[in-house]
Amino acid sequence: MSTMYDVIVVGSGPAGSCAAWRLAQAGVAVAVIEKASLPRYKTCGGGIVGRTLQALPLDMRHVVEQDCHTAQLNLPAGLSFITRRPTPIVSMTMRDQFDYALLSAAQAAGAAVHRQRAVENVSFHGDFVTLTTNGGSMKAKFVIAADGALSTVARTMGMADGRVLIPALEYEVTVPHDRLDGFQNIARFDFDLLPHGYAWAFPKRRHLSIGVLSTRQRGADLKRAMARYLDLLDCGSFTHVERHGFVIPVRPRRGPFVAKRILLVGDAAGFADPVTGEGISFAVRSGLMAAQSLIEAHLEEESARQTYASALAETILPELRRSRWLARLLYDFPRVRSFAFSQYGQRLSEAVTDVMAGTRTYRDLRFKPRTLFRLLRPN
Repeated sequence: MSTMYDVIVVGSGPAGSCAAWRLAQAGVAVAVIEKASLPRYKTCGGGIVGRTLQALPLDMRHVVEQDCHTAQLNLPAGLSFITRRPTPIVSMTMRDQFDYALLSAAQAAGAAVHRQRAVENVSFHGDFVTLTTNGGSMKAKFVIAADGALSTVARTMGMADGRVLIPALEYEVTVPHDRLDGFQNIARFDFDLLPHGYAWAFPKRRHLSIGVLSTRQRGADLKRAMARYLDLLDCGSFTHVERHGFVIPVRPRRGPFVAKRILLVGDAAGFADPVTGEGISFAVRSGLMAAQSLIEAHLEEESARQTYASALAETILPELRRSRWLARLLYDFPRVRSFAFSQYGQRLSEAVTDVMAGTRTYRDLRFKPRTLFRLLRPN
């Protein structure tokens, strides 16, 4: 027998959990299915930027391990810039705790949670979607696909992709206490280790989350870059390390983001920030927008599709388009980047910090000279 819901959310990350919470709050019969046992580890730097905290409908302060009011940006030729804010620029957490707190809130609001349920097939029968899982069949009027960069739902449906999935490597590094103390309350970003990417060092309560990413899908030796970065940070003598690789979607799908009765959110839709690779902000926002679209449409297919498409077109998609211009400056034109930061480095750093802190958007940014950004316009 199939279990029936109004909406099934596939994936219990920030996008899925926020969508389920909003739906449950509105009295919609909603279930979350998660292929892993819970709480589950999620490969991620665990830096929750200020704009994410603003977008969250729930208070997540209890899972924050450390607030960073200072960000340090290092570039080639010895360029280094410091930005500071009275409110946290980045709040550090572990994703297993952060995600599980959001899911628990959704469950407390009335969402059903099915653990260790992996989607095997998606089919349509009249006005319902049937998900075949390893734990049996489930039916719903709508499905929200929040199952990450490698979305099984989107792949099974044959939904148009067009995303750019870039590689990243993250180490959870335990270091001596005297070394850990030197990283406290500072989010560090280094752009001088690999030509088309950056590295980061995030302080947690008892260890460091250290990572590197490349905007090139192939050819980047992330392990070598990580070894150099550990030496640069004087963390080569770590006492324990856990290594994790993952991919980040830094270009959205070609769309549409709704196929029949399935809505794509978060990484499944390709909503990570091309500048930083940070995906939680737009995961939260898209999850809430998808849920709100279903609520406002009273679970009517065409109305839900139009409402969600309009919401994305007015908010997330133009922001991602603008951020790609800045990403091209940082990663594709190293000589232009060097010139820009040698002339306007502090201003650029302050502007990006404002975006991360949530006080401005990429669309608010206005840089001179205009000829610089003419180079960055898409062909």
